[in-house]
This record gives sequence, C-alpha cells and structure tokens, in this order.
Amino acid sequence: MKGFFLTGSILFTVLILIIAFENIGGSCQGFLFLFSSMGTGTSPFFIVAGLAVLGIFTGIFYTGFAMQLLSSAKKEEEME
Repeated sequence: MKGFFLTGSILFTVLILIIAFENIGGSCQGFLFLFSSMGTGTSPFFIVAGLAVLGIFTGIFYTGFAMQLLSSAKKEEEME
C-alpha cells in the first residue's frame, strides 16, 4: 500500500505542476490542460474547480502515504 500511495502522490503532484507551468502568465482564454487547449467559452470556475478536485485527490494520497508510514512505525515498535 505504501507504494500505491507514494506513486499516486507523485503522479498527482506532477500533474498539478504540469498544469501550473503550462499556464504561467496565461489567462483563462486558451488555458492548456495536458497540452490541449480549453475552449474560449470555458468558465474559469470549472478550471479552478477542476484543479481543486485534483488537489483534493493529491491530498488524499499524501495522507494515505503518511498514515501507512506511521502505522508501520508503530508495528515495528510493538515487535521490539
């Protein structure tokens, strides 16, 4: 499970960074999502909401990874 959470955390973080660095200095018109342009009629609300959901999933994976690390440390202490 540690590997699953670590991999998910890394992938979602990289995805957020790709989206952020593609759009530095850009406005919502011509917003790029994974190298494809969002339409000019796309509301900025949906762009921000989509990134927020992506951030939530990233946080879930980081929390799961941290919980796995903490639970394995407790198990090792109990074994000694």
